[in-house]
Amino acid sequence: MALFKALETWTTRRYVFFTIWLLVHIGFFIFGYLRVKDVPLLDNLNIPLGYSLWIARGGGVCLIWDCCIILLPVCRNILRILRVSWIFNKLIPVDEAIWFHKITAYSILVCTTIHAVSHYINFFKMDYQHRVLHNPGFTMTAAELLYKSPAGVTGNIMLLCMVLMYTTAKQTQRNKSFESFWYTHHLAFVFLGSLMFHGIGCIVKDELGHCRGYKSYRFLLVGYILYILERGIRVYRSRQDTRLVKAIQHPAGVIELQIQKPSFQYKPGQYLFINVPDVSKYQWHPFTITSSPYENYVSVHIRQVGDWTRALGSRMGVEKEGGRGDGKASGSQAAKAGPTRPHGSRPEKTVDLVDDRGEEIRVRAGFSMPVVKVDGPFGAPTEDVFDHEIVVLVGSGIGVTPFASILRDIWYRANNNMPLKTKRIEFYWVCRDLASLKWFQSLLATIEGSMMNVKLNINIYCTAVMKPDQHHNIALHLHDDFSGADTITGLRALTNFGRPNFGAIFSELRQGIQDGTYMPGANQELVVDVAVFFCGPGAMAKSLRKESRIQSKNGVKFSFRKEHF
Repeated sequence: MALFKALETWTTRRYVFFTIWLLVHIGFFIFGYLRVKDVPLLDNLNIPLGYSLWIARGGGVCLIWDCCIILLPVCRNILRILRVSWIFNKLIPVDEAIWFHKITAYSILVCTTIHAVSHYINFFKMDYQHRVLHNPGFTMTAAELLYKSPAGVTGNIMLLCMVLMYTTAKQTQRNKSFESFWYTHHLAFVFLGSLMFHGIGCIVKDELGHCRGYKSYRFLLVGYILYILERGIRVYRSRQDTRLVKAIQHPAGVIELQIQKPSFQYKPGQYLFINVPDVSKYQWHPFTITSSPYENYVSVHIRQVGDWTRALGSRMGVEKEGGRGDGKASGSQAAKAGPTRPHGSRPEKTVDLVDDRGEEIRVRAGFSMPVVKVDGPFGAPTEDVFDHEIVVLVGSGIGVTPFASILRDIWYRANNNMPLKTKRIEFYWVCRDLASLKWFQSLLATIEGSMMNVKLNINIYCTAVMKPDQHHNIALHLHDDFSGADTITGLRALTNFGRPNFGAIFSELRQGIQDGTYMPGANQELVVDVAVFFCGPGAMAKSLRKESRIQSKNGVKFSFRKEHF
């Protein structure tokens, strides 16, 4: 049941890639199968062992291929280079590295099962040949093959590593204890190291005594060398000058870190990895960048929902749901002059975006700001937002963070008369509770009140069931002022309750484009591309992808893109 539920979220690109992936594995399996079966000099093994030997070799070849590329999805810097290549970006799911990694891991599990079960059968056949038939070509019992031969010992080590890694990698287990997942997952290096020496004993020898092994170490070394280069790049970049200059506590357990790193150059929508040695010396966690490249710092917003994020909150001296400040928006503030940040060939800004987004976390006596290491930036689908005139941004909960950077960058470009292709932005934010609205509403209020040259429509949806006292409070304050602002958020855009009907929303948008009312005066192209960017849960992504496909007609195409970590 869980498998079918997971398949429902697959895109056409995933199905195509998986089909090619399956065909490649079938090809490798047949190659390994026939490589043993059709060799006359291996009749000494083919006759007594038969199919179990051939199947074991076919599964082994597939296993070697999977282990060669299992580290590629975690080589973030290499994927960053591949992402700019149109060919590699089409062949490899660069923006879905975690999914790619999982598919490879499942394939390793299947191939290992085929290989191990077949060899268990082979060992008992060899045992029978040795002890019963006294065949001089077989000199070891099944127990000796399993626990004394190099192949048996390394095989058992690899199986133990897999049991520990796979059981702690389940999403439910990761949510309970990320630490368990993190440290057991590094047994992969023990697994891959054992695989390098798995064929030393050379069980498969022909009639002349020559070893017929895979010589797999030659192929495994390619993946290992790439990973070593990746780690070298990470270490070099993490040691460059980095300083945490400010930490801000927002409502709903959100902490904002503002970091200065002169060597760090990024685009809106990208993400980075953060390491805080005071919390965990070895753990690196991904977070979307929420600042604009035109600001003199790099910021991330971190919600305290797991072991590491809660430990970070404790180190900063804040509680998950505590509130040093209410994070209340200060309304639409005027942009004022401020310091600029050099960006090479970037146009120089003349105004700064200012908003009151929470209360600064003060350093307690005897304490200091923790040391922070940063690796990145890394590409994401949302960094392509500026290639489109009409953009729909949809965020769910903390999934709104990629759009914070994008909206801030658009504001800087639009208000400083910098080149900008984007002309219309439809922003949708879906939250489960009212508290989650507070930490982001001040930024939206500032942008909403001072955006120039770009039409921005803000749509906020709250899916929580409100308590009677909340209804009462809203009603009491409904007419406190006559500014026309929303009672809950303070924005001109009213808060909607319930889930957005994207079918109706996209249909209305398409109709407005067709009749020329959505962008009056714009040249009607043969096909108008509306880019839909989403960051949030898979179920909502499935609905958005479906509606994008349904509403793509009559000269309007909705192109759906989802953020992945």
